[in-house]
Amino acid sequence: MSSVLKVENLKKEFSIRKGFNILTVKALRGVDLDLKENEIVSIVGESGCGKTTLLRVLARIYEPTAGKIFLFGRELPKKLGRKEELEFRKNVQMVFQDPFASLNPTKTIAHMLERPLKIHKIQNKQQVIEDVLHEVELTPVESYLEKYPHELSGGQRQRVVFARAIITKPRIILADEPTSMLDVSIKSGILNLMLKLRNDYKIAFLHVTHDLAAAKYVSDRIMVMYAGIVVEEGNAKEVVNNPLHPYTKLLKEAAPDPEKVSATNFIDAGEPPSLINPPPGCPFAPRCKFARPECSKEVDFVEVEGRKVRCVLYR
Repeated sequence: MSSVLKVENLKKEFSIRKGFNILTVKALRGVDLDLKENEIVSIVGESGCGKTTLLRVLARIYEPTAGKIFLFGRELPKKLGRKEELEFRKNVQMVFQDPFASLNPTKTIAHMLERPLKIHKIQNKQQVIEDVLHEVELTPVESYLEKYPHELSGGQRQRVVFARAIITKPRIILADEPTSMLDVSIKSGILNLMLKLRNDYKIAFLHVTHDLAAAKYVSDRIMVMYAGIVVEEGNAKEVVNNPLHPYTKLLKEAAPDPEKVSATNFIDAGEPPSLINPPPGCPFAPRCKFARPECSKEVDFVEVEGRKVRCVLYR
């Protein structure tokens, strides 16, 4: 499979004011990524690890501080002309975490689905709208067209968001925790919808989540992020079933298991480091029970069983 989105040494920093001082938050600290066509890659990690920042940089909501982004084999310049920007927006769509905040509460579903068709000058608007509503399983279609977001359930709103994302027939969807605001009973339906859209439209998904079970269910590959860097990457089932990096093991240990009466094996490993002044070397070392003195030095990826892991234990 050819690459549709590739990232090399991507960095993103934010400046914040604290009193009279200007501090730098290092949200992304050298991320590499290669998303293939028709592939689903999940990025997992706890809050503040840089998952959403990565998606927003790739969606051109944030401008990267450093690094290169390649779309369909061509490097993206920092500035795009109007024609190039429209082409980018047509091919790269984003699904946000909160479906209610993603939709204009004063507009009908038909109006919001028609808007991108007008912008990109797509013909047969009515037929296209009906087709995508069928695709996301909002039927009968006529009962949804004139409704407003507040008249829909959370799951239905997220399906509308997916319908709006696929209506321009993009090649990439950046999905930022699309199930985290939904009831447990609805989540599997949205994950199945992602798989269906991938198969029907040949869309590549970059899927952000903190749920290892969801990542394993829907993904081909998983990338584990911590403190702005990727610490483990590989086949989804292998990463979840047999995690290598101590942080990935911690994520799996912390995941709730309905078969257990109590989480007796949970490891209380402290708090993530500050991204204003992250520790040298492996950022997880201050929380890791396997930490060694060499962890304070630069830690590169090591190939282990077809996976990549950034840990001195596998050097």
